[in-house]
Amino acid sequence: MSKTSNPRPNPDSVNEQMAEDKQALSDMYPALAEQKPQHPIEQAIERYLLSLRNIGQTITIVMPHLQKWQIAEINKCEKKLSHFLPNEGAGPEPHTVQLDSARDFAELTSTLRQLEELHTNKSLPVLARSLFMQMFCEFDAFMGSLLKAVYIKNQELLKGIAKEITLRELFAFRDLDAVKRAMLDKEIETFRRDSYVEQFASLEKKFQITLRKFDEWAEFVELGQRRNVFTHNDGTVSDQYLTVCEREGLQFQSRPLLGSTLQVDAKYFGRALTVMSKVGYMIGHTLWAKVFPGEHDQLHESLNDRLYQALEHKRWKTATELGSFALSDPMRKNASDIQVRVRAINCAIAYKFAGDDASCKRLLNSFDWSASYRDFKLAILVLTDEFDNAVKMMERIGRSGEILEQSSYYTWPLFNKFRERPEFYVTYEKIYGEPYLAQVSTDGKSAMVGVHDTGMRSDTKKAEFQRAKTDKPSFARSDNGTQRQSAATSRSRRKSASAKRVASQEAPSK
Repeated sequence: MSKTSNPRPNPDSVNEQMAEDKQALSDMYPALAEQKPQHPIEQAIERYLLSLRNIGQTITIVMPHLQKWQIAEINKCEKKLSHFLPNEGAGPEPHTVQLDSARDFAELTSTLRQLEELHTNKSLPVLARSLFMQMFCEFDAFMGSLLKAVYIKNQELLKGIAKEITLRELFAFRDLDAVKRAMLDKEIETFRRDSYVEQFASLEKKFQITLRKFDEWAEFVELGQRRNVFTHNDGTVSDQYLTVCEREGLQFQSRPLLGSTLQVDAKYFGRALTVMSKVGYMIGHTLWAKVFPGEHDQLHESLNDRLYQALEHKRWKTATELGSFALSDPMRKNASDIQVRVRAINCAIAYKFAGDDASCKRLLNSFDWSASYRDFKLAILVLTDEFDNAVKMMERIGRSGEILEQSSYYTWPLFNKFRERPEFYVTYEKIYGEPYLAQVSTDGKSAMVGVHDTGMRSDTKKAEFQRAKTDKPSFARSDNGTQRQSAATSRSRRKSASAKRVASQEAPSK
C-alpha cells in the first residue's frame, strides 16, 4: 500500500497566513505591535527614569512591610516577657522575677536577647541607605549609556578622544570599529571616576553648553556628597562634605556638625528621587538638542512622552519638575505650538494633583487659550473645577475631538478626579451610546459603569479596543512609546480573531 504524501504548502500562502496572524495579534494586543526603533538617547533617559521609579516603589512597598514586621516581633517578645513580670508595682524600681524551671530561665534570657536585637535592628536604615546608593548606581549607568549613545551616533566626536594605545594592543583588535568601541569605553570609564561637579564641568566645556545653572544644582551636589560619605565614611559628616556643599551654593537648613551621622528619611529620599529624575531628564535632552539639532521632532516627542509617563505613574511632584524644564525657553525651541500647549496642560495636571493649585492656575494663565482647540478648553475647565461647563464641552467635542479620542477618557490622568462625578458617566454614555468601562478583569468580564433613572450601576460586558491609526496630535505618549488606544464597538475586525479584543492597560502605581 503506497503512502500518500501531503502536498507541500505554498510558501506565499504560508507567509500571508503568518502576516495575517501577526496582524491579528497586534490588533488584539497593541502593546505587542511592531514599533519603530527608539532613539538611543530617548531609550537611555526612559530606562533611567523607570529605574528610579522602581527604587521609589521599593521604598513605598517594602519598607512599610519591614517596619510592620519589626513592630510585630517586638510585641511578641513583650507578650512573652509579661508572663515573667509582676502585674502590680510597675515603676522604676527593680523587680524580682521568679523562675520555676531551667526552661523558664532559657526562655526569658532568649526573649530578652531577641528584644534587644530587635530594638537595635538596623534593617530599615540599611535598606534606605542601600536604595539611596542604588540611585547613584543607576545615574552612573545612565551617564555611560547617554555618552555612548551620543558618541556612537556622532562618530566625529570620537576624534576628540585622546587615549594612548600600543601597537601590541592595536593588533589584538579585530577591526577599526572594535578599536573605537574600546577607546570609547575607556573614555567613559575615565569620565565616571571624576566627581559629579567635575563631570558636569567637563561636559559644559566639551559641548559648549550650560548644565550647572539650574535651581537644584546645590541639592544635586549634596546628594552626591552624601553618597560619598555613606560609601567611604559610614555616614559620618566630613570636612570635605561640608566644604564642597557650601562651595557649590548649598544653604543648610540645619548645618550638620562635623562628626555627626547622616541618615536618609522618607521625606529626604522622596525629594532625592525627584531631583535625580530631573537631572537625568535635563542633561539627556540638553545634550540631545545640542549635538543633534536636526532631530527636534524626536526630541520634543521624548520630552512630552517622559512627562506623560510620569503622570501615568502618578509621580506628580516629579512631573512638575520635568514639566518646568520642558517649558523652559531652550526646550521650546523648534517645538510646535500644539506640542508646547500639550506640555503645558500636562504640567498643569501635575501641579493640580501635587496640590499646588496656585502654580496650576499661574501656568494656565500664561497662555492665551481663546483660539485653541476645544480639547484644550475642556482640559482647562476640568483643571479649574468647572465641571458643569466641562460636561457641556464634552458634548460639543462629541465622539472625537481634534486631539481627544474615546480612549483619552480612560487613560489621560486629567480625568482622574472628574471620573469621580456622576455627570461624567452620564455624558460619556450620552456621547458614545455605551456605558463607561470602569475596569478590565482577568476573567474576561469587564465592569461597566452606566447611568440610568435610578442612578449609577455596575454591569458586565466585554468591550473591544482598537489601535488608533491617526496622525492627530495627542496628549498621551507618541506612537514611538506606548501606543494610544481608542475604544470601539465589539465587532470583530478579523476572521482569525473571533474573540472580542481588549487592549491591555498598564495599571498606574505610585
